[in-house]
Amino acid sequence: MSGRSERAEAVRALVKQARHGLMSTVGLEPAGFPYGSLVQVGSTRAGEPVIFVSGLAQHTKNLKKDPRVCLLVQAAGGSDPMQTARASIIGTVRLLEGELEAETRDSFLTTHPEAASFFELDFALWAIKPEEARYVGGFGAAAWVSGSELVDAAVA
Repeated sequence: MSGRSERAEAVRALVKQARHGLMSTVGLEPAGFPYGSLVQVGSTRAGEPVIFVSGLAQHTKNLKKDPRVCLLVQAAGGSDPMQTARASIIGTVRLLEGELEAETRDSFLTTHPEAASFFELDFALWAIKPEEARYVGGFGAAAWVSGSELVDAAVA
């Protein structure tokens, strides 16, 4: 038993199952406005959400200037996206390096085998340290979840 709330487990499951998400960064152009991008998603073994982005992309330039981010992930399927479980995870990003990057890359490529050649270019994995997540499990089922419940501290 993890000691996590049911909603925290639901958010972790959404991140683990997600292939893509909507990432919002603090924009450089026009300055200060939210900038949304579709990104490929994975996770570290500790449960941190991971994004796969190009160093040339505007959202990566935004992240290098201000590491605050929001990642929206949603359950697959369902005929009405407004009734489908989803979570907006807010936090800060860091570039993955070393053993954690290699381990996360292997896991990421299991889900996204088409991304292998992009690692040869300027694409990289960035982990999100979650501060909070807003979980919506359907109409009337919404709550904030602490970022500390989303990550296995002993593994991170």
